[in-house]
Amino acid sequence: MTSQKDKALSGPLAQSIDIGFRAARVAIAVLALAWATMNVRQVPPDMQAVVTRFGAIERVKQAGLLAAWPRPFERVLLVPGPAQQMTLKVEANPNAATRADLTATDAPPSAGSYLTGDGAVALIDATLTYRVVDAAAYVVAEPHVAPALRRLAEGAAVAVAAGSLLDDFVVARPELADPRAQIAREALRSAYAAEVNRRLSALEAKGQGLGVEVTRADVSAFLPAAAKATFDQVLTAGQTAEQTIAQARTAAEEERQRAEQEKSRILADAYAAAAEKAAEADARTAEIASLAARAGSDARPALIERIYRERLGAILRSAGAVTALDARGGARAILPGSLQ
Repeated sequence: MTSQKDKALSGPLAQSIDIGFRAARVAIAVLALAWATMNVRQVPPDMQAVVTRFGAIERVKQAGLLAAWPRPFERVLLVPGPAQQMTLKVEANPNAATRADLTATDAPPSAGSYLTGDGAVALIDATLTYRVVDAAAYVVAEPHVAPALRRLAEGAAVAVAAGSLLDDFVVARPELADPRAQIAREALRSAYAAEVNRRLSALEAKGQGLGVEVTRADVSAFLPAAAKATFDQVLTAGQTAEQTIAQARTAAEEERQRAEQEKSRILADAYAAAAEKAAEADARTAEIASLAARAGSDARPALIERIYRERLGAILRSAGAVTALDARGGARAILPGSLQ
């Protein structure tokens, strides 16, 4: 009977069962090995690993080979490394009521309206670029990082807008534009990112840090539709006024040049007429000047008589009739006219 039993155990069925148990042991060994080495992995260069033990954060490992206990003892979470930059679009609060006159045709739907320091309203659209600086805090707050960053960005936008003027965001009044406005807008973006980081530091001081840091803020500002139309009208009126002033200055300059030309012509004519009058006066007084120069000369009586004869002939030639009387004779002439 013993030999029959041994034969039964060494039969095909027994061999199949034995092979099955051996395969199971090998599979269990392989699975055990795989389970034991499941948390032995390579951390990519742009990532970092956070190892948790029974839910509590144990350590943070940077890029390289990582060896950790298998689950459920330890768990490995991969998060972006400090060199990896991530972006977040800051969208306006969807629960806030948006008035029709506070919208702009060229502004994206994510832009929110903010009150500036000079009482104006600007539509601000922002995109944050951030990186993970504390992997442990980031893992804890990961589900709330994006909403918290949006809330902090909205608060930072309110603070920055309240401390700035409308022209610091957009060129609303070109007549007041400063050549350094572009530099001021770049500084405004830096101030926006610094304000978000300041609020992140305040959360970290309270033990509620997000483990991230904002490295850059891209800010675009727009005017509301109603304000844009008004500023466009003011700009058009200003340009029209400048054009009118320029035309008036051109006309005034042309009139001044014509007046200068007329002045020069009048002065030239006056100088020419004066010179002519002076020459004529000199010609008429030449003989008298000559007599005056010969006042003490013996030839003066003869010169006077010669001038008398020359001029008397001209006078007599212009008369219609001439009656000559001897002044030394006894004849008398009665001439018409008044005795007075």
